[in-house]
Amino acid sequence: MNLLRSIAAGGALFMLASCSLTTEAITQMPYAPSDGVRVHLESDVVFENLMVVSDGSGRGVLYGAISNRSADDVEAVILADDIDESFSVDARDSINLGTLQDAEEGNLITLNGDFAPGTNLPATVSSGGAESPVAIPVISACTGDYIDAFPFDADCD
Repeated sequence: MNLLRSIAAGGALFMLASCSLTTEAITQMPYAPSDGVRVHLESDVVFENLMVVSDGSGRGVLYGAISNRSADDVEAVILADDIDESFSVDARDSINLGTLQDAEEGNLITLNGDFAPGTNLPATVSSGGAESPVAIPVISACTGDYIDAFPFDADCD
């Protein structure tokens, strides 16, 4: 009886272990562990954590980062209804969009439009001849995580 149990347990263990041989580990796949969206262009430029923070009044602020993984300086572009921004990114460097310094200097990328938290802002990102459509999520400025990231008086009623 014990022999049968040992064989059954060994067989079950073998079957469970073999599952990992045929399934790629999810943590090995690139993903955006954030509220924003990630776009990796063929030109080795990566738009990271792109999001618009808005209170639902039609005003918003673009946040995110652009990483240049190539050996050359690049121009990266974000185009949407109310955004037409170009950024110079040095080789093997990154820039952040929507930093505290940007806010203090009045350099935040603000936009006005018909969008609300929970929707997506259709846009196009491009660099080095490569481009991709992207749906930038609109995040509520009325939550604890983003209330300080909204430079306007938030209309959260």
